[in-house]
Amino acid sequence: MEKPTPVYYTSEIETDGATSSSLSQDMALPDHELKNVDPSDMKNPQNWSRTRKTLLFASLMGSSLLADGAMVWGGTLVTPQAMEWGISITHSATSMNYGILLQGFGGMLAVPLIEAYGRFPVWIWPQVITMFMVLGATLSHDWSTFTTFRSLQGLFGTIPQVIGLPIIHDMYSPEEWPRMINIWGTTFMVGPFLGPALAGYIGAGTNWRDSFGVLTAIYGLSTLTVLVFGAETYYNPGKAPTSRAGSYFGVGNTKLPKGSTLWHWCEVMVLYVFKFPLLMTGIAILVTFTWPIGITTTIDSFLHSPPYNFDTIEASSMRFAGVIGALGGWVVGFIFNDWVYKRHHANWWTEYRLHGVWFPLASMVCGLLTYGLTMNFGKHWIGIAFGWIMVNIGMVGTVVAVTAYALEKYPEQSTVVSAILNMWRTCGGFAVGYFQPAWIARNGLGLVFGIQAIVVSVSVVLCIVPVLIKERRKSMLTAA
Repeated sequence: MEKPTPVYYTSEIETDGATSSSLSQDMALPDHELKNVDPSDMKNPQNWSRTRKTLLFASLMGSSLLADGAMVWGGTLVTPQAMEWGISITHSATSMNYGILLQGFGGMLAVPLIEAYGRFPVWIWPQVITMFMVLGATLSHDWSTFTTFRSLQGLFGTIPQVIGLPIIHDMYSPEEWPRMINIWGTTFMVGPFLGPALAGYIGAGTNWRDSFGVLTAIYGLSTLTVLVFGAETYYNPGKAPTSRAGSYFGVGNTKLPKGSTLWHWCEVMVLYVFKFPLLMTGIAILVTFTWPIGITTTIDSFLHSPPYNFDTIEASSMRFAGVIGALGGWVVGFIFNDWVYKRHHANWWTEYRLHGVWFPLASMVCGLLTYGLTMNFGKHWIGIAFGWIMVNIGMVGTVVAVTAYALEKYPEQSTVVSAILNMWRTCGGFAVGYFQPAWIARNGLGLVFGIQAIVVSVSVVLCIVPVLIKERRKSMLTAA
């Protein structure tokens, strides 16, 4: 299996003398130290009790579920908000857009802080801030104020989506990593669809403000579990861990020089954003996520209009089509990754993982056409549901394939890779809410979703095929 040299041990990043040398040695533990953990060292998170690790992991799952689930919580509430504030439903739906965009940048900003100050303070304090941002949105009386709080919610609330990988790597053995990452990863699939469904059910019985009040309470409960069960998982053998009080504020968590550590990881982030395989697969993720997020943020405006005239409960229930599709995409990705490794393990090449995008791509193209044509001709809502399921199979199946490839290609930079892919994902989701409604009004649903199917298919092929060709040539030159 291909394994690149860790960036700390190469000259890809030019840093200063002895300081950077000692910094790099502190930040990267050799493989033999990861494998040969002293079982008697109870300060090492890998040796914590099963109960302690389970409670911490459950707290992480709750935070991660809220990252996307809470950001699109208002997706089923845009109509009553538009009526209260005297704006169009289309304009009301854009209240989530900036928050979705800032999720990506929030994740990028978190990586250097995680490495400099540790996992726990970068997890708990943004969680507290996010809780108050949701409270501010709940108490808002106009669209601008509401959108401001929602945007800040996206910026701070995305941290669990980035911090999960280092916590899992710290707390579990390498043999347990795939299973725990798969469990944690389900939050990315279920959250964006379960959140709006719950919000709609609550809002239908009360109003949108009460629904956001419940979300604030859920955030409060999640924050409490992080405060009680969360802990600093960064551990360097031979160095005494910090106190519980100190861990809340990043005092002594990593024992690394803050300025040089922050600068080092900023350099790493920039370097990896522009690595050819990550850049091209990242653009593929951007295009792949653009249209499904567009469906997620705009579907209510269509379902509440003729010929469907769904009420809030019916529109919220439609979100479970998204959940089914997302879980279906995860199963497709899981089966393919297992199959492709068994088939080619004797002569393994990391880029085999990227062939996992072709079936999901076909599913997304068929789904976009089914979804768009069903709405265009006013056919039964089951066509909308099936189209959405196929679109989400394509979205999640593609991201599973690309993520598996990227994490295997750059295993020493899993946190950086995850943050970069998260940025590409949210950039696509941010953009579509602004141009899709006007585009549909101008050209019609059938034509718009047909063009979207063409765009996603051509873009993914143009992004993935060059990576396959270039990396194959590089592999052949290395072998020669």
